[in-house]
Amino acid sequence: MVAAGVAMTVLVAACELGTVDVPRTTPTVVVHGVLNSSSSTQVVLLERTLTGTVNIPDTSFDASDPIASAGGIPILGASVQLITPTGAVVTGAVDASSSGKPSGVYRFLLPGSALVLGGRYELRVRTQQGENVTAFTRIPQAPVRAVGALSRTINRDHDTLFIHSTTVRLTPDLRNIFSNDFERVFIPGFRQDIVVGAVDSNFYDYYRTNNDPFTGAGIISRVEGGTGFFGSLVSLNNGTLTVTADQTEPNEGRFRLLTAPDQTTNTFASQFVLYVESKPARDGLPIALTGRYTTSLPNARSDGIVGQQLGTTITLALISNQLAVDTLEVFSGQLRGDTLSGGYRKSGGSATFVRSP
Repeated sequence: MVAAGVAMTVLVAACELGTVDVPRTTPTVVVHGVLNSSSSTQVVLLERTLTGTVNIPDTSFDASDPIASAGGIPILGASVQLITPTGAVVTGAVDASSSGKPSGVYRFLLPGSALVLGGRYELRVRTQQGENVTAFTRIPQAPVRAVGALSRTINRDHDTLFIHSTTVRLTPDLRNIFSNDFERVFIPGFRQDIVVGAVDSNFYDYYRTNNDPFTGAGIISRVEGGTGFFGSLVSLNNGTLTVTADQTEPNEGRFRLLTAPDQTTNTFASQFVLYVESKPARDGLPIALTGRYTTSLPNARSDGIVGQQLGTTITLALISNQLAVDTLEVFSGQLRGDTLSGGYRKSGGSATFVRSP
């Protein structure tokens, strides 16, 4: 018994972990601003680095309060100035959020059409704590932009998008390097806005580097007295792409609503157009689906679908404004041959859709 007790004591002692005191870091100023030739005003966001000393509430994102609603600490009451190539001083005024509170978003009444191509613009910030932050950008020299010239329908399986005024070539298999799953950029069934622009070196270097979420190291920052970036963008071309793809799989195609004679069918959607966005990496995983749905008359509208298929079960999230976080309704059903039958999660009721040309 004594030997067993000694062994237990050694085991417990071996599991003890040492402690390390992490020194408290000093919060610094973070700048995020882009002078944009296509904007009616120019915007700079000011916040502080997170040190763990401030409790951050868990809230949904609010575009009128982009810093606080995303878990940041907005800097309020700062003096923010923009010095133009002629030496003129433009002062930024802080925006109010939807709740009426200052947001840390500083807006300059300077239209993009007034930006001087090739001109040097300097940002000067002084906080209420006496911190001074400076940065500058030089607006790219760029050709005249072609508004809406990229609007077209593209088939992701075949088409390549060329920007004739530049050397940009976008292939159908283009991936989003900033997403965790390395997702494709072009999504069948969606209408996607595209902007091709010339950017300065600050913009390019900031977004081609990664930021360590714990230390903040890794990014290329040319902000003096703080971190972040202050850059510029000149739009060369833009438009809206209607993305399609070949529909060769049994779960792809146009599925039209089949109304029951007794009118008990839920007629929220009159049709689904489905595509296989990507096949599973291995057996047992779902097939990723995307597409578009059309609602029934009299107020018919069309918007995006994100969903999946596992076995014969298909689940479709019918979203609003092509935002996956804004789901209007969820349809779940069984696919048997050309027939998709199921029901709606929120409004209830059943519906049957039949694949047709």
